[in-house]
Amino acid sequence: MGTGTSLPRAFVLNGSCSPGDVPDRISAGLARHLMDRGWHVDQMDVHTARIGMCRVCNACAFRTPGECALRDDGREIPRLMAQSDLFAFVSEIRFGGYPAAAKRALERTLPTVHPLFMVYRGEMHHRLRYTRRPLLVFVGWQASPDPEARLLYTRLTERNAINFQADHRTVVLEGDLAPEALDRELAEIMGEAIR
Repeated sequence: MGTGTSLPRAFVLNGSCSPGDVPDRISAGLARHLMDRGWHVDQMDVHTARIGMCRVCNACAFRTPGECALRDDGREIPRLMAQSDLFAFVSEIRFGGYPAAAKRALERTLPTVHPLFMVYRGEMHHRLRYTRRPLLVFVGWQASPDPEARLLYTRLTERNAINFQADHRTVVLEGDLAPEALDRELAEIMGEAIR
């Protein structure tokens, strides 16, 4: 998946709500599995990074193309995503969607799209600013089974992937996974994602 002789690159955006929670452990495990497979991995945790809300000011579209005007840690999100072969986004599932801090981080990917539109799969979408399209891996976690939330989350991630015009995988994990069970799940996710 990587280019030339350099290592393939991954960006793991950890949308966990607090250090040590299950999504935090999932993010760390994904990063470890990727590094064990020879990937260069960049990571960002929304619970420690300073990530402001996208103001939809359009500076990234016209004034500073591809670069967010906000000067915080979130400014690195589009750069890291654009340089990656794989973009993993991990978060808890809340009402079928993302928690506020995770959603705020994902919205900061806006500079990766171009202000002009095109038809993609019969729908109007922004053109992409960069030709590189990382494989998107969405990993959602919920404390207990909720089929409706799972369905909503799966549909949401599918729509996000369409916006990025990229291939994607969506996985929903449930319950308080023991370390061995989590490790098996992550090995399976990575095995399917990066064949």
